[in-house]
Amino acid sequence: MPDEAARKKMALDYAQRINAGDIEGVLDLFTDDVVFEDPVGRPPMVGKDDLRRHLELAVSCGTHEVPGPPMTSMDDRFVVTPTVVTVQRPRPMTFRIVGIVELDEDGLGRRVQAFWGVTDVTMDEPADTSHSEGIRA
Repeated sequence: MPDEAARKKMALDYAQRINAGDIEGVLDLFTDDVVFEDPVGRPPMVGKDDLRRHLELAVSCGTHEVPGPPMTSMDDRFVVTPTVVTVQRPRPMTFRIVGIVELDEDGLGRRVQAFWGVTDVTMDEPADTSHSEGIRA
């Protein structure tokens, strides 16, 4: 089983790779039959093909994740990470989530659960793209 440091590193590697748009690198962190629930309460994605589609959408939406300090379990199986996720498209939004990853003996994620609800999402103001000061419509 992966030790505590390896489990924490896996969670941080996930955020670093998704932020870089490295879909293949993210997929390398998971088993072929991964079960991915994002958010918990919706039908889970099962397998790397489903996960790939989810990651492609996340990257195309300009997803950026800022993880808090990961925490682990005493049974050497889980890592839990509070994370702030921002997306730019279709509209700027910020999500406060808690991700729970169960790892296998090789340190690969076999089950992921992202906990967040409607009240954990805020709509952000779109950035001003006019680049013109003093011009009013």
